[in-house]
Amino acid sequence: MKEEDSSQIIDRSKIRRERKRVRKDLQTSEPEAVTGLYFDGRKDRTKMQVKKGTKYYPVTGMEEHVTVVSEPDSKYVGHFSPLAGDSKSIARGMTYLLQRKGIATDTILAIGCDGTNVNTGVKSSVIRLLELKLGRPLQWLICLLHANELPLRHLLQKLDGVTRGPTSFSGPIGKAIQACENMPVVAFSPISLSAR
Repeated sequence: MKEEDSSQIIDRSKIRRERKRVRKDLQTSEPEAVTGLYFDGRKDRTKMQVKKGTKYYPVTGMEEHVTVVSEPDSKYVGHFSPLAGDSKSIARGMTYLLQRKGIATDTILAIGCDGTNVNTGVKSSVIRLLELKLGRPLQWLICLLHANELPLRHLLQKLDGVTRGPTSFSGPIGKAIQACENMPVVAFSPISLSAR
């Protein structure tokens, strides 16, 4: 009888162990000289333990997660869950993460994120609070794709109505966009604009 090679079998436990090993490698590999930090947050459904009396019960709730990467070379620095979604909690979590990882803050020249007011406000945003903590200004690298997305989304909602989900539209424009690649190209005459 022929023996089977069990090293070629992939099961749930092997995948879990490999994910754990890779996660540990990513978390322990610290960047040498960080010149730029980039962060982004997202609210996810997260499994949590809630204590009621003396017992813990599993619940699934929404929780903010912030991921931090360093530049150059896009290295993973770490992630954290702030106590709240405000700028003070995120800045405090970022400062704690940098201290815990032993990352020198004197080499950081730039910081990047999306353009939400919590991140980029003038007086008490995450970036401004980090600048105050470091005692010097940083170069702000704000994602312009987010800045372009909001006006276009509001315009489409005004013209076409609200969406019914991430991929479903309620009005005729949104439904036409979904099938626009299959529509024929229409002959048209360009309108010439004279320079003033």
